[in-house]
Amino acid sequence: MSGTVKNSGAKPKPSRKGKKAWRKNIDIQDVETALEENRENEIHVGKKNEDDFVIDSTPSVSLQSRKVEKKLKTHEILTNKSKVEALSHPKGSKAETKNTIQGVKRTEVLRLMKLAGGKYKDESKIKNRIDKDGLIHVQNKDLWGTEEIEETPVSNFSSTTEFTQASVVPKTLKSAPIRVIENDLNKKVIDAGKSYNPSLESWKQLINKEYGLEHKRELTRQQMAEHREKIKELMNTLDVNESDSEDSENEQEEQQDEEDGDYQLSINKPTQVKIKTKTKRNREEKHKKREGLQQELKELKKQLRDLTNLDELLQKEDNSTNKKTSKKDKNVSNKPKKLFKYDAVQAPLEVKLSNELTNNLKNLKPEGNLFYDQMLNLQSTGKIETRIPVAKRRKYTPKITEKWTYKDFK
Repeated sequence: MSGTVKNSGAKPKPSRKGKKAWRKNIDIQDVETALEENRENEIHVGKKNEDDFVIDSTPSVSLQSRKVEKKLKTHEILTNKSKVEALSHPKGSKAETKNTIQGVKRTEVLRLMKLAGGKYKDESKIKNRIDKDGLIHVQNKDLWGTEEIEETPVSNFSSTTEFTQASVVPKTLKSAPIRVIENDLNKKVIDAGKSYNPSLESWKQLINKEYGLEHKRELTRQQMAEHREKIKELMNTLDVNESDSEDSENEQEEQQDEEDGDYQLSINKPTQVKIKTKTKRNREEKHKKREGLQQELKELKKQLRDLTNLDELLQKEDNSTNKKTSKKDKNVSNKPKKLFKYDAVQAPLEVKLSNELTNNLKNLKPEGNLFYDQMLNLQSTGKIETRIPVAKRRKYTPKITEKWTYKDFK
């Protein structure tokens, strides 16, 4: 037995260094030097040509071998693999030899016949007929005679439509349209006071002008309203007086009937000579007054509607003060011109107050509507009739009838 004995139970101890310690102590100097050399070569010499090209080793999808579909054995047997053509059947080959004469095309036969100077029937029937007859049928006309005017046949057909197409141009088409109202849109001249940066004088003139027009309109409106209220009060007093007079007359008639009721010999009322009493005459006079007031009310309503054309009404008043009018002016009517039953719409006020004025275009806000301006211009120049939106309603009230359906079951 040897003196040296190994301890089998003893294990080697692991190192106390961790992963981080091992990483720190790894020598990478040779790698760093190689990288620096490569960088210097790239700076001085440049990259290698081999790096510019890449070899694609991956297979392309389009050139991949596709799976060949397996043919059935019966199809393989039945397929015609011989290079000799099959025999053509006489009935089946008619379609192929339709345009041929003994295996030659018709066009080729015609060309050969013309070259040889012979005649052969052409394809068209008309040409064949002319060649056969040797004549061309045309109308009989005298070439050296006068030209005859072709008379258009007048048809006796009467159209069933409600209107016929106009053959003469109307006279009004050549004349200029009637100008209904004169405004800035018609004149195409804009006042200097309407500018975004107007002068003080022009702005003041515009405001004074517009204020004068609006002031006159407001005064007329107030006068109309006061006059209307007066007429209403008069009508109410007339109604009260009439009702009182009618009550008094009814009481008198009842008293007379009671007095005469005791001594009636006949059923019918006795004939009386109807003489107009004072009360009846007064009643008639009041009725006439009431009718006159109602007529004034109607005229007032009409004037209120015509307030939109106040400028023209003011012109009428000025013309009435000036008595020196020519004969031509007398014939011309002072009524406002209309193309339809409605008056033309007046353009809105276009005035800016002192706090609304902008000294530059940057702060200017867009105002107005080109569509409305165009419509007002067309209406005022008389190119379009003035219209108002009308609600769709029934023209006539529906007639209600009661049907006796129970009679059908009797």
